[in-house]
Amino acid sequence: MPLGAAVVRALAGAGYGPVIVVVRPGDDLAWLGTLPDGMPVRPVVCGDASAGMSRSIRCGVRSALEDGEPPDAILIALADMPFLAPGKLAEWRAAWMLEPGLDFVAGRRGGLVLPPVLWSRRRFGDLLRLEGDAGAGALLRSGRLRGAWVELTGFEGFDPDTPEQFEEARAVWQAVMRVHDAQSPRDAFSGKANSMSCKLTRF
Repeated sequence: MPLGAAVVRALAGAGYGPVIVVVRPGDDLAWLGTLPDGMPVRPVVCGDASAGMSRSIRCGVRSALEDGEPPDAILIALADMPFLAPGKLAEWRAAWMLEPGLDFVAGRRGGLVLPPVLWSRRRFGDLLRLEGDAGAGALLRSGRLRGAWVELTGFEGFDPDTPEQFEEARAVWQAVMRVHDAQSPRDAFSGKANSMSCKLTRF
């Protein structure tokens, strides 16, 4: 299964939709063909993605606002965090629904802020004004916003950024499958993988 497809499946399985996939011009989107028919996913080409992560965020937010009534909140996630199961991803929405007055709900591990980050509608304007390659980190560090945190294990927060890390993630994934004798689709064992996070080597 393509890495991006695993993440899209998890997001859709957690009830987020449409899942807006922001890509660079010329990106090969063949992997989207591996997703089940009817999955609420929409690719969006960001023409100025080379100007920094902020531009990709802005493209995604603008796309989310094109459907009429603005959503109450947006979850911004990375396409390379395959060990977040649907049940775990649902915790961001649950935390925000318990306290809708929050500006954000973010992931955290050992005091380090990690994606995904759920943003309330009242912060969409801030997201649309972002610049550079720092993403929305400056907003989270500003101290002027009110938020909540979802704690992540090292396993859940791992995102492979190099070929070596990708192979490491693949090895862990295969080990989880062997341990559980998993012969079913990814959705059936991703929850088991997360449950093993404390037993596996931390990244």
